[in-house]
Amino acid sequence: MDNYVYIVASLPELTAGFENTNFDYAATKESIMELLSEKDQQLVELFEEGFNEETLGADFYAKAAESKNRFIREYFDFDGRLRNMKVAYLAKRLGKQGDDYFVGMPEADFEEESQIKEILANADFVLREQKIDELKWEKASDIARLDYFNMNTILAFLAKAKTVQRWAELDKEKGEEMFRKLVKEVRGTFAGVKRK
Repeated sequence: MDNYVYIVASLPELTAGFENTNFDYAATKESIMELLSEKDQQLVELFEEGFNEETLGADFYAKAAESKNRFIREYFDFDGRLRNMKVAYLAKRLGKQGDDYFVGMPEADFEEESQIKEILANADFVLREQKIDELKWEKASDIARLDYFNMNTILAFLAKAKTVQRWAELDKEKGEEMFRKLVKEVRGTFAGVKRK
C-alpha cells in the first residue's frame, strides 16, 4: 500500500533559498517517482503527456478522459477547453480558421469560460499568460481540495511545480513569487499533522 503521507512529506524542502538555486522540476519529479508504485508512476507519465506539445492532441485528451484518476480527468478536461478557447482567440486575432487545431471535447458547461474570455481580452501578453497560469493553479487546487495525502495531492503539486518551472525560466521575479506560493501551500498541507 502506498504511503502518500510519507511521499508528500518527502518532497524536496521548498524554502526561501530559491534565489540562490534553480528550481528543477525534472529532479523534483524524479524524487517523487522513486517513491511511487508502478501504477502511480504510470499516472505521472500520463500527466506528463499533457505538457508535451509534440504529442498533445485529441488522442491524449481522449485517453485522459478515460483515466480512472479523477485529477487527470478533471484537470485535462479543463486544460482541453482552455486550449480550445486560446485557439479560437488566436484564430480570430489572426483572421484565420482554427478548426484544425481544436480538440474535440464533450458537450458540457465550462464554468471558467467567462473568466477565460476576460483574461484573453487583455492586451498585455505577459499579464495574460500569468493570469491563465494562475487560473490553472487554482484549478489544480480546487480538484485536489478535499484530497489529503493521496495521488491527487501529488498530481496537483506537480501541476503547480510545472508553473513554477515555467516562470523560473521566463521571469525570475515571477518564478520566485510562484515558488513562495507553492512553499506556503505545501507547508499548509502539514498544518496540524504530527509526524511520526
